Amino acid sequence: MPSLMRLPIRLRMALWFAALLWLLVGAMSVFLLSALDDVVQEQIDAALRLRASRVEREITTGDDDRLDPQDVQASLLDLAPFEELSAPGIYVQVRDIRGAVIAASANLPRDELPVTQELLASALQDREAFETVSVGNEQVRILAWPVDTSGPVVGVVVVGQSLRLVEVTRQGVERLVTIAAIVATVAAGLGGWWLTSRALGPMADVTRVARDIAATGRFEQRIARPAGDDEVGQLVQTFNEMLARLERIFALQREFLADASHELRGPLMVIRGNLDLLRLGIPEDERRDCVREAGEEVERLSRLASDLLFLAATDAAEVVEQLPVRLDQVVVGAWERARLTDHGRHEIVLGENQPSEVIGDRTRLDQLAWNLVENALRYTQAGGRVELSLTRAGNQATFVVRDTGLGIAAEHLPRIFERFYRVDKARSRGNGGTGLGLAIVKRVAESHQGHVSVTSEPGRGTTFTVTLYVRAVAAQHDGPSEIRQASAERQVRA
Repeated sequence: MPSLMRLPIRLRMALWFAALLWLLVGAMSVFLLSALDDVVQEQIDAALRLRASRVEREITTGDDDRLDPQDVQASLLDLAPFEELSAPGIYVQVRDIRGAVIAASANLPRDELPVTQELLASALQDREAFETVSVGNEQVRILAWPVDTSGPVVGVVVVGQSLRLVEVTRQGVERLVTIAAIVATVAAGLGGWWLTSRALGPMADVTRVARDIAATGRFEQRIARPAGDDEVGQLVQTFNEMLARLERIFALQREFLADASHELRGPLMVIRGNLDLLRLGIPEDERRDCVREAGEEVERLSRLASDLLFLAATDAAEVVEQLPVRLDQVVVGAWERARLTDHGRHEIVLGENQPSEVIGDRTRLDQLAWNLVENALRYTQAGGRVELSLTRAGNQATFVVRDTGLGIAAEHLPRIFERFYRVDKARSRGNGGTGLGLAIVKRVAESHQGHVSVTSEPGRGTTFTVTLYVRAVAAQHDGPSEIRQASAERQVRA
């Protein structure tokens, strides 16, 4: 069996088909031959009964319709040969009640058929009896028929029929069945090979494409899908979908690595340049500018590393924590942080903020809210307006950040959630962005079974909308007015 398992699948399937058909034909052959033997034996036994009854009628003709044991021997010996005695392969004997032969057909190879005592005893007890015996080189079917006319049994008619013709016929049938079994088995093997070759043809394509991809790294290859929508076709479709996904992932990975190396190179070059200047003994005010600029770049590198680690963590696991989170408190936290860090450059408004609770990670939801607010502040001119709101409808909560900033052109909207994608790269770097904020927003929303969308009009502003599923309706306290009042009190105390 282990050696069989090392064979190709199509060869194994062909062998299994052939073996199964061989067993099936063999079982059918055994049944057919057994049924044939039974039918032939019934026909022979019926013919033997007919001959025995005719012989009985011939030897019992007389006035008293009885056989006298003294006279019957001479009478039977004088009988002219009749059809039952002269037919080829048919043997007839007439025996008296002592079992002695009183008449026999001339074609017997010897004076008597090998009739057993049990067979004679059954016939003398007025019961027909059958037996198969050997006569010379052939098998003979024997019937012992009682001769009883209208009184006690007075003799026995023994009729035999050669089974040579039956044996020859049976051997011919066996040869035909064997030839048919061999032909059917070969046909089953060839047919199984052909069918499995057609069925497994796409599998060979899968293997070829997989090996080629492993050797070349080209994921753009695809496998032609079979015409039928069967399991193999579904496998090919799944494999093609997997290749498409891998192609996208590797393309994004290459783009990500290129962008990450580019983003890291800029701050490092600035820091290195400033360190080189500090070694030259430049004036104190220039030294302070170099230190300040290097510190800003270090801070930017720190944010970039933090964002990269955050995305790596969200890629590794859907949600780190599964805890109840008050989404309205997350919104208030982002609003308060914006007011503290903006220093009055923008009008920051907290609109409707309905109590809502979700199951998720508070830290990541804080990151989502702050990234959207920070993005709005970065691309809104001084004096512009940034508004936050949270509404709930049924089992969904909708968090909206709306600004009156620069806006985004329509051709950029489909890509703004990609990592390191910027509408205006120079302006983004000048504003201190890492190019990962919106990618983090999208990843966090999806990891909480939500989604984020954006609408924008250049020169008039942008609106980001995040939709999350709420666990249950929160208690009707800590509403917007109470939150604003508590926040104001905290700022007065600070």
